[in-house]
Amino acid sequence: MQQPELGRRLTALRKERNLTQEELVEKSHVSVRTIQRVEAGEVLPRLSTVKILLEALGESYDTFLTKPTNMETRTEQLEHSGRNILLTAVIAGAIYLAAEISLGAMDIAWLTKEQDWEPWLNMVYIGLTIVMMTSYTLFARGFILLSKLFENNLLTIGAYLMLVAVLGIGVLDIVTIFSDDAERLWMPYSVAAVVSGALTLVFGIALIRLQDGMGELSRVAGILEILIGCALITVIFFFIAYIIMVPAIIIEILVLYRGYEYLSKSTVGPVAVSV
Repeated sequence: MQQPELGRRLTALRKERNLTQEELVEKSHVSVRTIQRVEAGEVLPRLSTVKILLEALGESYDTFLTKPTNMETRTEQLEHSGRNILLTAVIAGAIYLAAEISLGAMDIAWLTKEQDWEPWLNMVYIGLTIVMMTSYTLFARGFILLSKLFENNLLTIGAYLMLVAVLGIGVLDIVTIFSDDAERLWMPYSVAAVVSGALTLVFGIALIRLQDGMGELSRVAGILEILIGCALITVIFFFIAYIIMVPAIIIEILVLYRGYEYLSKSTVGPVAVSV
């Protein structure tokens, strides 16, 4: 059996047995990195390694070759829907970044009052904020999917926390856009910055833990998110967070696209090497 079929079958069998990759490591004594690469279809393992994994999964080699697992069809369906989710997340990430940059420019114009703030600009601001909130929801959905693919529970938590933070700030922006006293907004936005910073730290750590599956890009994105979180927590350096946000989101978009390519291997298939 060749890759990527072998990886898909082993993944489906492991999930059918309700085992995580870490639990399979304990039962088989095969390294987690090897299991990850085999399941991802990156390598073609030796026959002895396959038999060790199957023994740990309670399946004979002959049966494995002839009997499809109960979850195989479902896995293929999830891969197809997963590709759509990740591609949508990539596009949504680009829209979110554009909306954030536009809103940031409008925030500066509103605070400095360098030009007359016409009433119709409020409606434009609210519309952009809704676009920002909607696009980030789809963006975060991509990371939630990656967390399930690579069994990164912290990323699931981090993505949901970031979604709550972004939606919360969006609502705060809409409510306060009608305020004429910028000084009164210092306290609610300071609290929002501290809370968002703490949640961003969790998301950043989760992205770093994703590097085994998504590579160096995920680690870089995680480091940038941690820097953003630290800047937000200080409050007075919040502007640094918005500067770092641009490259961070761009790299996160690339991480999601890499996840899309990862699922696409199910159709195209990688070049396998023996280990």
